[in-house]
Amino acid sequence: MADHRDTAVWRVTGPRGLWALKVGTGESVATVAREATVLQRAHSQVPALSYGGRAKAGRAEGAAWLITPWLEGPSTWSRFEAVREQRDADRAAALAAAVDMCAAVGALHAAGWVHGDLQPHHTVHTTGAVRLIGCTWTSSPTLAPPHTYLGGLVHLMSPELMSRAESSVRPVVTDPPAEVYALAAGLWWAATGTWPLDYAQLGVDPGKFTAKVLRQVLAQRWPPLGHIPQWPQLEEVLRHVLTRRPQDRPTALHLAEWLRSMTL
Repeated sequence: MADHRDTAVWRVTGPRGLWALKVGTGESVATVAREATVLQRAHSQVPALSYGGRAKAGRAEGAAWLITPWLEGPSTWSRFEAVREQRDADRAAALAAAVDMCAAVGALHAAGWVHGDLQPHHTVHTTGAVRLIGCTWTSSPTLAPPHTYLGGLVHLMSPELMSRAESSVRPVVTDPPAEVYALAAGLWWAATGTWPLDYAQLGVDPGKFTAKVLRQVLAQRWPPLGHIPQWPQLEEVLRHVLTRRPQDRPTALHLAEWLRSMTL
């Protein structure tokens, strides 16, 4: 189904239903094994990770594997396709997906966990519930992030998290305010298909930089936000989050309520 660097994912059919099989080799052995540990510890505490209660994992020579129930449903990114294509009549489904994503992350935070790599592709809107996937970097007070963690997708990182990544302190530790920034940035991306930061204002093409070099560029000068011309009400909410200091940002649950109150 997917093959990225040293990690491959297959959709597997068995006598007990559909499953996702993830296998990591090389450098991905540790990341797949860590995701298995996250699901083992968090599934009973975090509703969005409850599918981990049925997960199985193990190691073979030079590889680590993880089997989880197949999660059927669209991602938040998929739910926003109509918005990106400027089909106004289909906004309700996108807004509901945004609310559900924020509520799921709020419950994650309330349980003492942070995801570490929030983005609109890492949510699955199953029937009646949102599930979070891509949990390699998920952490809690009892499960520290690995030293290889550098803050997730650079375009969705808050300024303070980017500063931590550029410091010499390891591991890089994220927190709920930084994740709320990533939530808002990810929803902006889902709505527009473009990054929230207007890199053109710096004369920068982000596709030509590695994540490390781009973090260094942004450490020197932070660009302004772009716009969501097809949905200014959504832009207003997300801009409020993305321009606030960490201590002044809403929680994920408050952001869910704010989005829920929007009129279409």
